[in-house]
Amino acid sequence: MKIYLHTVCLTLVLCLFTGMQSCSPKADGTELRQEIESITSMKELGLVEYRVRKIIKADDQGEWYKIGDRKILLSCTAYLKAGIDLSGVEADDIDANRYTGKVTVTLPHATLLSLDIPASEIRQEYDQVTLLRSSFSVQERNALMRQGERQIRQSVPSLGILQKAEENARKFFESVFYPMGFTTVEVNFK
Repeated sequence: MKIYLHTVCLTLVLCLFTGMQSCSPKADGTELRQEIESITSMKELGLVEYRVRKIIKADDQGEWYKIGDRKILLSCTAYLKAGIDLSGVEADDIDANRYTGKVTVTLPHATLLSLDIPASEIRQEYDQVTLLRSSFSVQERNALMRQGERQIRQSVPSLGILQKAEENARKFFESVFYPMGFTTVEVNFK
């Protein structure tokens, strides 16, 4: 019993002295450093993708000297990817305290990482041009598509994609640090 108690005390002293690096089977110091380095070396962390259908309508009744009108209706599918831009995240932004079992991660707010409208996903749904008017040119259609893209970008805050990305960031960092033995993972956005 005396030898067992002595071994337990020695083990506890060694754990405290070495900062618990070798005592926790899940929270190895090398593994933690490697994980933090791999996170801070990433450029971006894509966390959510939305698919948005957009209808773009133009009704060009022309100037007073043009006779007739022309209308067009285009539809497209846009793929939006939101996440965290990790290019400015440093190792100091991830504070892991083994003694309290708490990790605090400070990240920038989620942003729209990409918006892609493939040409194969653009369709002309309707086109009406009176006899004395010309059809919509390629340049005019492209201008309408740029207008549609701007409208999609402006609607991003109301879509909830950024909030969902931040929620997924919390879940991502919890899935990284809980298995390493940490009991509390706090993710803050600056």
